[in-house]
Amino acid sequence: MINEQRIKLIFIIICFFQIFYIFHSRSSFNYDVFRDPFSKSSGVTHALEPNVIEIKKIIKKNNLKNFNLSNNLLKDTYLYQRSIEFNYPIRINKNSKYIFLSKEEEYLNSCIIVETGDFTKLIKC
Repeated sequence: MINEQRIKLIFIIICFFQIFYIFHSRSSFNYDVFRDPFSKSSGVTHALEPNVIEIKKIIKKNNLKNFNLSNNLLKDTYLYQRSIEFNYPIRINKNSKYIFLSKEEEYLNSCIIVETGDFTKLIKC
């Protein structure tokens, strides 16, 4: 009897460790999302690249109604798609005066730098 109970207990402990291993190591489970699942920013840093998050912060800070991405940023389809989704209802407009560039990109002399972040910069033309 005692041996059967010990075997069951060892089996339960092994199962618990396996479940912990799967959630912790293999599934990229994020405890921050689990702790506060209903906040607006829940999981944002886990799901999006930092440059997309930075674009959103700059848009909010400057109260933009629309924006555009440079041709270099438009080539990155992931960045383009995430910028559309994450910044909704603020939309990308090809005729917008506000253009986001990567930090290394050059811009026209007639444009003014509005804000420079760690990954992108916003100019007004």
